[in-house]
Amino acid sequence: MHLVLLAAIALTLLPALSADAPGQAHPAVVAEAVPADCSSPASRSWIEKVNRIRWVAYSSPHSDSGGGFYQPTADTIYQDLKVLRKAQFTGLITYGSSGIMGTQFPSIAQSLGFQGIIMGIWSPTSQDELNNAQTAASLPIVLGYSIGNEGLSGARDRYSISTLCSAIAGLRTRTARPVATSEDVDTYDARPGLLSVGDWLFPIAHPYWHSTKYPQQAVQWEQAQYRALVDRTGLFVFFKEVGLPTAGADGLSEWNQDVFYRGLAATAVRFAYFEAFDQPSKTHASVEPHWGIFHADLGPKLLAWNLMGYRLFTPDGGSGPWVQECSGDSRACLRAAAETMLLVGRDLRGRQYRSVLSFNTSGLPDNAVVTSIKLKLKSTGIAGVSPLNDRHDLTVDICTAPSYKTVRYQVIESSDGLRCNDNVGKFDQTPKGGWYTAELRPDAFASLNLTGLTRFRLRISGMENKGEARAYIMFDSGTAEVSDGPILSVHYAFAASR
Repeated sequence: MHLVLLAAIALTLLPALSADAPGQAHPAVVAEAVPADCSSPASRSWIEKVNRIRWVAYSSPHSDSGGGFYQPTADTIYQDLKVLRKAQFTGLITYGSSGIMGTQFPSIAQSLGFQGIIMGIWSPTSQDELNNAQTAASLPIVLGYSIGNEGLSGARDRYSISTLCSAIAGLRTRTARPVATSEDVDTYDARPGLLSVGDWLFPIAHPYWHSTKYPQQAVQWEQAQYRALVDRTGLFVFFKEVGLPTAGADGLSEWNQDVFYRGLAATAVRFAYFEAFDQPSKTHASVEPHWGIFHADLGPKLLAWNLMGYRLFTPDGGSGPWVQECSGDSRACLRAAAETMLLVGRDLRGRQYRSVLSFNTSGLPDNAVVTSIKLKLKSTGIAGVSPLNDRHDLTVDICTAPSYKTVRYQVIESSDGLRCNDNVGKFDQTPKGGWYTAELRPDAFASLNLTGLTRFRLRISGMENKGEARAYIMFDSGTAEVSDGPILSVHYAFAASR
């Protein structure tokens, strides 16, 4: 009798225990009446335009909490959006249309060359937001609207489907733009009526909140969710939020975020990147501040660099810059650390100065196809006369690590010697704002080390001749202030997959 009673209790508790597991909940299906005018499928031409745009969900990391919901200044918006344009984003998705986000934001985005905005209206009962959205319809950049955000996915509804549908139908009529709403992807199972709410489906689909945080599995999960929704509706399916945080829990990293997004971009899933910037103010879960593609200070994460198609490198701290001091009549050179200054040229006794910089270029993707390399140096002054003229150029070589004598291979260089690919580029004769820039020749691209340090040697060409006056340029080594130090800019594309 006791065994039977225990078994009955266990069977009663089992569904509740299973529902507590992340991503395993199976809520009861809710049948709800949806008005016929709650959905008017978006046109084929509208869908094609949306598909040509690279979308990102935008909230400024520097909002003024005293100004309402996400109220940054106009200048803050401008600076944020300039950064997103560098990453080749052409479409923006917002969450609220009160204040500046509903008035000035669309014009700022249009002035920077964005091709589309899907304006968010946080509350379907906010007349202020709805009025701002209607006014913004005069701008061609405003392609559509999303009313509400996870208002039906929590423990308690923030509004009803009937209220939501009324706002959707009204805004569509007044603007002639498609209108949608957004809920967590699981909510469409629990409330199938949502499949008929809005002019396209705009779900939120985060693998992390479904116990999936590794890139390959996360891509597969997104594909499965996307196919399941496409099979259940005749509406266009476009995931509003898709992403992996870069910190806040084990197994999260910038590398995983980058691999996930680049893998997902190669599939048929239509999605927006979530989100543009880290949000330090989101503290209700450990990962919440870390969803950004850029840091809160607008600095790029790995994915952002790859979307921009270039990386900026500063000299490697573990292999600091150094100066070669070579005798005028010999190839023998002495090596000295360049603590704050790089020297390039010659002194009164004919000694030549060459400087060597090391950059850790292993952060470049393995399938990167380099399209250009630029090296920038900031001058701190000239000693004597300028060494640059019609006979002498400031040139750069790409070098391998110092080599040592070996009997087997008969290497005869000294321990301070370098094997270099000479004259891979030359710097401008005249600096701009104190900066000298050299663009390397395409035949030097193959010398870039994708697995470790790439070394660059700076020297003045034709300085081997005797009898010239002291003439050398001094450059900031970057050991004191990184912002003034050498910068290596590598632009690249990705090799086509086979």
